[in-house]
Formats: sequence, C-alpha cells, structure tokens
Amino acid sequence: MNKQLTKFEKQVFECIPAGKEHPISQQELALANDTTRRNITSTVRKLRLKGRLVGSSRSSINGYYKIKTTEEFFENIGMLTSQRDTLSKTITAMMETFNEKEPLIGQQSLFNQVNE
Repeated sequence: MNKQLTKFEKQVFECIPAGKEHPISQQELALANDTTRRNITSTVRKLRLKGRLVGSSRSSINGYYKIKTTEEFFENIGMLTSQRDTLSKTITAMMETFNEKEPLIGQQSLFNQVNE
C-alpha cells in the first residue's frame, strides 16, 4: 500500500491532537473537515494502514488522538486486538449456526431470486 497521504488525509491528520488527554470527537473532525462521520472513520482507518499512529479513546471523552507514548500505543493495540477477537468469535458462531441449521427461512427466497 502506498504510504503517502492524500490531501484530505493530511488535512484530517493535522486536525488530530497529540495525546489521549485531548481527543477530538468524530463529529468535531467531520465538521472541521466538511465531511461525514462515516468518512472520518474511513479516513482514520486509512491513516492507520499508512502507518500513522492514531489512537482512539472510549473513556468519558471519546475521540481520536495522535499516539505519543508507549502506554497509549499498547493501550490501543490491546483495544484493537480485543475487537478483532470479538469479531472472530462472532463470525465463528454465525458460521457454525449457519452450517448446522436448515436453510434460512424467509430470507432464503431472496437468495434464490438473485441466483435465478
């Protein structure tokens, strides 16, 4: 993946404060960059994939911040690992249920219509 930031990614990254004590909310970032919260979520994901250390706080003050300490880094890695594990368990449970049960009732007709 190209690690160079687009103009918009740079703009968003510059709006993010350093340190978890000063997070900026998704809504504030969206307003500051004249975009949507969904676009901010996507842009933060891209920033992280391009190697920018953007943390997120889910304490009493929710928001994004530039990671500036080892503690902040490992706190975010722990949170992301926990999210990954939860999603993996959910996927496994859904796949097991799907494989063990009869075809989906009601929704199965939607699948059949698409394949016809």
